Amino acid sequence: MVKKILRRTLRTVLFVLARAALKKHHPTVVAIVGEGKTEIVREAIYTAIKEALPARRNLEAPNAEFVLPLTILGARNYPLSIPRWLSFLLRSALQLLLLPAHQNVLILEIGATRREVFDYFWNITRPAILVRCGKAPFLSPHQTAPKTFLVRETRDLSGYLETAVRVAEALKVKRRDAREALKKLELPKARINILPSRNGGIIVDATYHYYPPNPKALEEVLEALPGKKIFLTAGQEIPEDLKIKKGEVAVLTGSNRELWTLIARLTRTSWAP
Repeated sequence: MVKKILRRTLRTVLFVLARAALKKHHPTVVAIVGEGKTEIVREAIYTAIKEALPARRNLEAPNAEFVLPLTILGARNYPLSIPRWLSFLLRSALQLLLLPAHQNVLILEIGATRREVFDYFWNITRPAILVRCGKAPFLSPHQTAPKTFLVRETRDLSGYLETAVRVAEALKVKRRDAREALKKLELPKARINILPSRNGGIIVDATYHYYPPNPKALEEVLEALPGKKIFLTAGQEIPEDLKIKKGEVAVLTGSNRELWTLIARLTRTSWAP
């Protein structure tokens, strides 16, 4: 019961802060909804406009209840304790009072498994541009935006790129600039990545930005990988000369911002948070 009360209180406080931030800064909100590959649409739109306009987008777990207000408020990670939540809420309130207003574009996936959560997200964002990707069962007829785009889902990326260009044009980005920017599109990072180490072993990158990947999914991945498991997590003291050799499997968990330098040192991957 206490946990439910705290969650409802936090939901209300985040709603008030997020709406206040939107009212102060007046960002252009692009909402992406539907059961299709919304994460690809998100990354394509972001890539198409980020060189021409200041833009931010949500990362990971759009179904997690508090991810969108956290993104709106500029959170770098998901608070995982009461003291961290209190610190974040206080800092957010002070920033609203003290920092000058600035405009940008917010690209947000409104993913949800319940209408209650979907409506909560929608009421926070009130988007200027709506992008529908596949069926959107929780989208009501009255939930509209001044401009709406339908994604033409294709086996290749053409339909997603086409939508990104059209949204970019609606945001006053030139078509040719958007198309040129999309040549640099990188597909969203998987929640769990299997990478070769520089020394013959295997790296299981289960790091995250906001929310950890499903523990059962990680367990299934590890069961399929033979070798000695070495568990490494954010905050742990890790030797500078660590090498993951043949027959070893390093499992990295925790904040990807904290562990990215280790991932780059142990592997040859080009991905970065």
